[in-house]
Amino acid sequence: MTTILVTGGSGVLGRALLPALEGRADVRVLSRHADPRPAFRQGDLQTGAGLADALRGVDTVIHAASQPSRPQADIEMTGVLLAAAREAGVRHVVYVSIVGCDRVRAFPYYRAKTQAEALVAAGGVPFTVVRAAQFHEFVAFLLSRLTRAPLLPLPGLPLQPVDVHAAAAQIAQVALEAPQGRAPDIVGPQVIPLPELARTWADATGARTRLVPIPAARRFTPLTRPDLSGVGRTWAQWLAQEATRPNPYAG
Repeated sequence: MTTILVTGGSGVLGRALLPALEGRADVRVLSRHADPRPAFRQGDLQTGAGLADALRGVDTVIHAASQPSRPQADIEMTGVLLAAAREAGVRHVVYVSIVGCDRVRAFPYYRAKTQAEALVAAGGVPFTVVRAAQFHEFVAFLLSRLTRAPLLPLPGLPLQPVDVHAAAAQIAQVALEAPQGRAPDIVGPQVIPLPELARTWADATGARTRLVPIPAARRFTPLTRPDLSGVGRTWAQWLAQEATRPNPYAG
């Protein structure tokens, strides 16, 4: 059975990846802090401490750890992981990125994801980059912050949010297959403008913010892939089931 190490196992995607891999691989989870659970391995992506032990016997790494608030750290951690994976003889690194990140230069985090993709491609370990659209939970978290204002101008930015569990299933399958360089992007079933996402979220949660749609800059259109068949629950289905539950991004 393939041995897979997941970084970012305590994050939104990481928590969805573990059940998606259950019974299909020997799954280990990298943790910065000591954890008594059998599957957990201690290792620090910033310093490299413990990574050699954590990677011993590992066939595949799914790199889902991320630092949106510290983009440069995201790049540096990817480099540290790649060096350790190369030394350990890892046969496949799966890097989880964002749809359209290389075509949206306005956000430092997206630029960092693009640079990390390049590091992975040149890292000396067979690799697959798989890009996913924004998860429903992230969109809802973003809207919960934005709608604190009584009046909210929102650009008609098109998004194609995806169910994290459906995305995790696709990423798990990629990890179980041979390295392919670039895997197909993962998106949800519908392209929805941000003001419509906000309106339906407000209806589902009772938010009272007045929404004012404004034109969107063209540079944001690459965040969607309407040419692909989407996976998982629609935004409306997710709202009906999850909108009033605690949001994992808020914790």
